[in-house]
Formats: sequence, C-alpha cells, structure tokens
Amino acid sequence: MLAVLATKIRSNGEGSVATAIKKPYEGFLISEPMVGRGMVIFRDPNGRRMVTTAVRRILTTAETEGREDERERRLMYVETENSVYRLAFLDAASRSVTAASG
Repeated sequence: MLAVLATKIRSNGEGSVATAIKKPYEGFLISEPMVGRGMVIFRDPNGRRMVTTAVRRILTTAETEGREDERERRLMYVETENSVYRLAFLDAASRSVTAASG
C-alpha cells in the first residue's frame, strides 16, 4: 500500500462540479495508478474510499515542494476522464503520524 496525499487540481467534464478542487484527500493506494483503470484511494480504516474514473495520462516527477529539509517528495500528476489529480507520496514518518492521530 502507498500512502498518498491526493489533491484534485482540475475538472475536465462539462457537467463536473468544481467544489472539490484543491481539496486534499489523504489515504492509501493499493498500487500505483495505471492507464485505463480507475484509482481507488482508501481514506480511513473503516473502508471509506474515493473512486475515480479511468486514468488517461500519468506524469511522474520529483520536487522539493519548498519543504524546510529540502528532501524530495515523489509527485505524480494523474489525468482521469473527469479530473486531474496531484498525488504526493508520503514518507514513512508521515504515515506513522497519520496512523497515530487517526
């Protein structure tokens, strides 16, 4: 499982609702996104999840994001049929803090 912070950065559809743009979703991916398949982000241990439409394109990069320690955080931009998401993969320290607080 991969700990991620997913942020919706754009809606593609004509009838899409723009209210969730820039809203972060922290959770876990079972595997990395693949073109042609939807993403499922599990948001809590009780099974609450966010399901996307099929993935069209994936851009993988590494950026420092202006963090104080300047460690790189792996980023991935995923375009689905209806939206574009920015996925930031969280390190082990972030996961343990999240698990302790949840």
